[in-house]
Amino acid sequence: MIRLLLISFFTLIYILPLKAQSETEFELAGIEFKGNSSFPTQVLSGLIISKETPNWFFKFLRKYSSFGAPPSYFDTSYIDDDIVILKGFYNANGFFESSITSSYSIDSAEQTANLRFDINEGPEAKFGKFEYFGFDVYPAEYRWQVDEKIKIDSSSRYSESQVLTVINDLNYLLKTKGFLLSAYDSTIVVRDTIHDRADIKVYFTLGKQYRIKDVAVSTQGDGADAVDPELIKDLIAIKPYEYYDAGKITQSQVRLFRTGLFSYVRLFPETDSLENDLVPLKVEGSIGSMNELAPELIMNNEQSSFNLGGAIEYKRKNLFGGARKLTLRGTAFYQDVLNLNFKRIFSIITLDDTITYGQAEFKTQLEQPYFLGEPIFGSLEFTATLAKFGFYKITKYSGRLIFDYELPKFTFVNYLRTFYAVENVIATIIAPSFGNPSASSISAGFGANVIASHSDDIIFPTEGSVLDIYVEEGNTLPYLISKTLGNDFKSVIFMKGQVTNSFYIPLSIARDMTFAAKTSLGYIQILNGSVADLQNTKKFFVGGSNSLRGWAARAFPPPQGSTQNLDVSQLPGGTVLLEGSFEFRMRFGKFLGMAVFTDWGNTWEDPSIIKIQEIAVATGFGFRFYTPFAAVRLDFGFKTYDPYDRTPLNERRFLDVMQFHFGIGEAF
Repeated sequence: MIRLLLISFFTLIYILPLKAQSETEFELAGIEFKGNSSFPTQVLSGLIISKETPNWFFKFLRKYSSFGAPPSYFDTSYIDDDIVILKGFYNANGFFESSITSSYSIDSAEQTANLRFDINEGPEAKFGKFEYFGFDVYPAEYRWQVDEKIKIDSSSRYSESQVLTVINDLNYLLKTKGFLLSAYDSTIVVRDTIHDRADIKVYFTLGKQYRIKDVAVSTQGDGADAVDPELIKDLIAIKPYEYYDAGKITQSQVRLFRTGLFSYVRLFPETDSLENDLVPLKVEGSIGSMNELAPELIMNNEQSSFNLGGAIEYKRKNLFGGARKLTLRGTAFYQDVLNLNFKRIFSIITLDDTITYGQAEFKTQLEQPYFLGEPIFGSLEFTATLAKFGFYKITKYSGRLIFDYELPKFTFVNYLRTFYAVENVIATIIAPSFGNPSASSISAGFGANVIASHSDDIIFPTEGSVLDIYVEEGNTLPYLISKTLGNDFKSVIFMKGQVTNSFYIPLSIARDMTFAAKTSLGYIQILNGSVADLQNTKKFFVGGSNSLRGWAARAFPPPQGSTQNLDVSQLPGGTVLLEGSFEFRMRFGKFLGMAVFTDWGNTWEDPSIIKIQEIAVATGFGFRFYTPFAAVRLDFGFKTYDPYDRTPLNERRFLDVMQFHFGIGEAF
């Protein structure tokens, strides 16, 4: 009896503390991974259910606001699920024989816990053969396209995500070749443990190859009666009995939306009304009012500077039929917002000061979605612009005929614009005591902009590249006409070109860190006349929130003209551009991020005077707030090397060295 009581007593002594301990919540102070040589801790910790408790700052914010994060507590019931998740991740990335164990420790005094996962990754499996099945009815002349999709480097590690990418590409390809009801069935992964290979077999069901029967139109809304259904069919540009093509349907839907007629539009196949190998298409949409008047708040980064202002815009849709759209737009914005006060609020349109930076503009634009019967988006614009840049003002009257070309989805070049522009530019030096001297010039020429954008994300790109090529000529056609008529031609003739290349390299599997780089080269060749005759608006500038961030917008080249010499031909701007940037970007969660950058560059009036020692360098850091539409930037740039001021940094005022910029979107 005494023995039984002693056993019960000591059992209670052991159990009661454990029970009390189990009812105490322990913050998970740390999660440790050992043996994970192929994947960083940051990636693995993002996969599992258990989470480390945030630091004191985020917990403090959470306590008194909706920001920050609450503490995370240790829960042993999560551990088995965490191991299953980790093994599934390793299995999906070619480590078929991985093993994972766990252990944990508890600090009762600090009320914290630490969790540890020991990982034995095992051998790494490479890709073996990739085979596809079910394509017996696929047209033989297009089989090469399928073979191109399944090309995978046999030296690369097996990745389930890469297999899914190939499957999605094949499925989309089938939808563009008429196989409307094609479907992916299954995948078999054959593991060769002797050679550490993974052979892939993918199975599809193709079904029939369908053609288009007809297109039905169903619209509603205030403006539905003002738009002819036949016009909508013409805009879609899909003819009966051509093969069903999901890519063309997407392009057609984008084309419809771009007209501005629709507040909602959807183009889709009516799979419930299939007839043999024919499928009808249907358009459903809501058409708003044909007249719109709306104000707008302007916040953008045009001209490499943060612009803040407003606009008012009137639109007349379906003008004279044909989905033409007339737009009247007035805008006014300021660039140097910090130096703006209410006394100078209207100084953009006056010659009262030499401090304000800004622009006022009125534009008339007529657009139509077709040109010569082809889906080429045409636009005719007439613009009057007043721009103030400190001590000088630019008045510009211009007309432009623009064509935007619709390109296929899977091409290297995915944006193409051509234009013909006529501009009359009046440059004025603001010096009332000397009569505000000015000079005017006219240019007319063809131009084109070609972009190959292949980054993985618009808001926070982490992989891929963007190539932007801009070319423009000035006054070639007027020169030829003048010579044909036997007249002298004295205006400047030039050729302008600029190439900008940006690329992004991911630094983590989680895609929350990236290295980004940009290089931009530009040159203007004078074919007739002199550089002094070239319009200031055609020249290159460096500096600003998307350029050399240690300086303000248009800081390079430094102005040579001033109220001291009153030489309008010496207004700033160069004919040679050389600039670039290196940037390390990191994103914290969904909304926050930061960046560290180095910018360099300058412009010169002639290639013969380029000097490496005149390339300015800025370094700095910045913070990002990410929204669903764009990143909002605050960058602090420092003049690391100023080619025109060799004063040591420690002898200069801090505000002379530092420049900060607001921005919308990443710098590049």
